[in-house]
This record gives sequence, C-alpha cells and structure tokens, in this order.
Amino acid sequence: LLVLTSINCSKKNGGSDDRVAPVITLSSPVQDQTFTGSQPVAITGTITDAEKIAEVHVHISNTDNGSLLVDIHRYPGTGNYTLNETFTIPANGSYRIQVIAKDNSANESRTTVSISSS
Repeated sequence: LLVLTSINCSKKNGGSDDRVAPVITLSSPVQDQTFTGSQPVAITGTITDAEKIAEVHVHISNTDNGSLLVDIHRYPGTGNYTLNETFTIPANGSYRIQVIAKDNSANESRTTVSISSS
C-alpha cells in the first residue's frame, strides 16, 4: 500500500510587504524656469521611503533633439536622501530633468520638470 502525501510548502521571501514607492520632493529647479546658457543649475530636493532607497537616477535630456546630457546614479541605502546635484546648462535650448527613485522592494516613483536656457 503506497500512500502519497502532499505537503504544502510556503516560501518566505524574508523581505517586507512594502508596496509604497519613495516620495520625491524636488525643491529646484521649478517647472518652466529659465536660465542663462552656461549657468550652473542646482537640482535639489529630498527623497524619503519607509524602508530603504536603493537607487536614485537623475536624467537630464535635451527635449529639442532627444539627446541625453547627464545620467547620474546614486545608491543611498537609507530611508532619507538629500538630492544635491549640479550641471551646467547649455545655451538656447529646452531640457527635461527626470528624477527616479526605487526602494528595496522595487517600488518606483518619478518626477519631471522642464526648464530652458537663453
């Protein structure tokens, strides 16, 4: 007599059930702000998460021709991160700054501002 027993296995992932994305608060620049060409532009703000912020990406692109000008990657590993980056804006163009933050549970948030130079 052969008895087959089915055992239900449960898998614990060891992580949290975090489903909340990091919160990005961009202080500067502000939407539609205009700068003088060759002027340094400060990108500042805060990023917070209930767990840990795994990655922060800052992408700056020229919206006139689609080229990527700056691609910054940071790996804070904390629940609070102060964003403080600077780039020199080229003259006579329109640009998009996108900040992307991901936490350890792969939750992601994004914020974007458009700026220009004369």
